[in-house]
Amino acid sequence: MAPIIQAIGLRRDYVMGSSIVHALDGLDLEVDAGEFLCIMGPSGSGKSTLLNLVGGLDRPTGGSLIVGGEDLQTLDEDALAAYRRRRVGFVFQSFNLVATMSALQNVEFPTLFARTPAKARRARAQELLGRVGLGERATHKPVELSGGEQQRVAIARALINDPAILLCDEPTGNLDTHTGREVMSLLSDTNHEGRTLLVVTHDPNVARFASRIIRLQDGQLVRDEVGENAAFVVASKQP
Repeated sequence: MAPIIQAIGLRRDYVMGSSIVHALDGLDLEVDAGEFLCIMGPSGSGKSTLLNLVGGLDRPTGGSLIVGGEDLQTLDEDALAAYRRRRVGFVFQSFNLVATMSALQNVEFPTLFARTPAKARRARAQELLGRVGLGERATHKPVELSGGEQQRVAIARALINDPAILLCDEPTGNLDTHTGREVMSLLSDTNHEGRTLLVVTHDPNVARFASRIIRLQDGQLVRDEVGENAAFVVASKQP
């Protein structure tokens, strides 16, 4: 079976004044469906750049990036937007919730672009909030929620369009150890249901949840190792 994500000679260069920074420098990587991949490395190693490219938030400078059999380089802006909407979900360190919206409205938000009927998207959002343990907090705005609760809302939002791939950038970075462990358990549950997870972190406690760990340095893959939870890899949902 072909990998769900395949990077071949992947490059991303940025112009910084008179210099060129090679954020990714000819990266080769394959990720199988159902893997929980943890991406580690020092600041500036290319971790978040890789996540942004897989998520369709940025485009490579060179090489190719194939997700679910589709070369992202060939997609125009409309097709790339549709790819982001259908195939990937995002969870960020800073939660990125809309301050003026309730928890329920934040979870619903991505479905507005998918033209999901109001009744269906409301029911789906309420179901997901219940699943992350916030069914009774649906009307609360972000300022009324703890950091852990906000991240749970963000996870529910990432799942609203039922993506095959979940991309998480330092998802516990703003949380205490106990709350971070709860959030990682929740993310691990979504992996056991068949989603492919890519999680950027510097925290070894987060890495313990992964089935595979890669380490980047200067935009290159320098280590690829089996994680503690390799036995839990399951057949993924296809994108």
